[in-house]
Amino acid sequence: MPSGIVSHQAPGLLLKIKYPHKFDGTALAIGTLVPDLNALIDLFFPVYFRNITHSFLGQFIYTIPLTLILIILFCKYIGPSVSNIAKRERKIYKPLKFFGINDWDVFKNKKYNLKFFVVATYSAFIGGMTHILIDLPAHKYNVLFFPIITLSPDLLLYSIVDFGSFNLGPFLIEMNLTIYQLIWIIEDTLTLISSLYLLRYIKKHNLVSKWYETITEKNVS
Repeated sequence: MPSGIVSHQAPGLLLKIKYPHKFDGTALAIGTLVPDLNALIDLFFPVYFRNITHSFLGQFIYTIPLTLILIILFCKYIGPSVSNIAKRERKIYKPLKFFGINDWDVFKNKKYNLKFFVVATYSAFIGGMTHILIDLPAHKYNVLFFPIITLSPDLLLYSIVDFGSFNLGPFLIEMNLTIYQLIWIIEDTLTLISSLYLLRYIKKHNLVSKWYETITEKNVS
């Protein structure tokens, strides 16, 4: 699977650029991240929570409600705080400015009305679905229709290179490259490049400010 941060956001960023008034950008972006937060949940619960977070059912009982909560926290606190850091005049922060992180302070102007919750709800759902659909060919098991779990097609399980496995402390490291793992590497690379390109495109065309200026004008009128 592509990495939850940056890589998985590519489809959501593209949708926001193409249809800026039909989607909530933060809901799309956070919705693509939320399914992978099972990595944190699994640390505290004796269940493999990924089967739920990466399923169609999980988008309704997990991704949407958690995304709505995280949007408010992100827009009120995290986004503006990171933006203030990105605005500092030191070379180390230039990459943040290059990709537009310094513009995130406008997120604090988001209005949490009925329209927001409607748009954010379906945006979160779409974000989560793009995540699990991209993940499908990059895993050994298919949990889309959980609680039904199926093994991926034999072609995806085919081993290209197999050097066995070894123990690294408590971890078992497998030196085995399968088709689905190769797909993961390709997907992660392509979506990472795409996300960075789209973030730069948004910054170059000052789209974040334009989107929020439009929202403010509508609220005033």
